[in-house]
Amino acid sequence: MVKAAKSTRRKNKQKDKDVPLEPQAIVRVSSKDVEDWIEQVVSKKNPKVGERICPYAEKTLKTKTIQIVPGKSNLVDQIRHSCSIFSALALECVIIYIQYKISEKELARICAKGHQSNPNFAVLYDHPDNAGLHKGVSFSFGKCPLIFIQPLKELKDAQSKLRRTSYYKRWGLDGDNDMFY
Repeated sequence: MVKAAKSTRRKNKQKDKDVPLEPQAIVRVSSKDVEDWIEQVVSKKNPKVGERICPYAEKTLKTKTIQIVPGKSNLVDQIRHSCSIFSALALECVIIYIQYKISEKELARICAKGHQSNPNFAVLYDHPDNAGLHKGVSFSFGKCPLIFIQPLKELKDAQSKLRRTSYYKRWGLDGDNDMFY
């Protein structure tokens, strides 16, 4: 009888291993927190540089062409699904905020896999372990990891437009070589 109980426990443990579990939350962040960061930091002119981190962020918020959602346990599937809804919802950007522990290395791997599976989309990340400092300005949200998904063609078009302005020069970047895609 004891053996049967142990055997049943082993089977139950095995079943539990096959069932995906929601990761345990480590930080309480909402889409409103991310939206506030975009409004107050990303879309405001930085006094040190005289430029916004992203000159398109304010318009994206105003036109509601951004979707900010919590991360699920399978981020690669969530990235794939997010890429599939861009046209239907007329989105310019999806931001996934991750409330559970994930290393920067793992997040980078997931984003690379997400881009590889969806080559028409840029899949970028921000991790709180990386301050994202440039010219003394933090580009990082800092409260939790984020994944940014944008159509690659639109991102490259925006970069091309910015090359014709003083944007990259003010940030001390080479608009042809310092960009992600």
